[in-house]
Amino acid sequence: MNELESHIFTYIVQFRGGTYCTQVISENIENSIIKWLEKIKEEKNEIQYLGTKTLENLEFQILNQMDFPTKLNRLNNVWFLQFSSKSGSFFINIVKTSNT
Repeated sequence: MNELESHIFTYIVQFRGGTYCTQVISENIENSIIKWLEKIKEEKNEIQYLGTKTLENLEFQILNQMDFPTKLNRLNNVWFLQFSSKSGSFFINIVKTSNT
């Protein structure tokens, strides 16, 4: 049985005037988004203005795939993703930075 190769995905997020960075380990970009969501739930208190309702709205959008990351032209392993909520927009740059 082949094991899936894991990668480090770095998330650089702008939300309401702040920039927040975190990393997750995942097999692919799609699964990394779910892992990132779980991580920001844990780090919620570190993100200014990120309340429970905003986080629930973000989770709804992610789980219902209302948006999907856009691979940036002429760049390898770099994506952009945006989510909007009543309390602000999330501008997310995702970089597959290395294998684990």
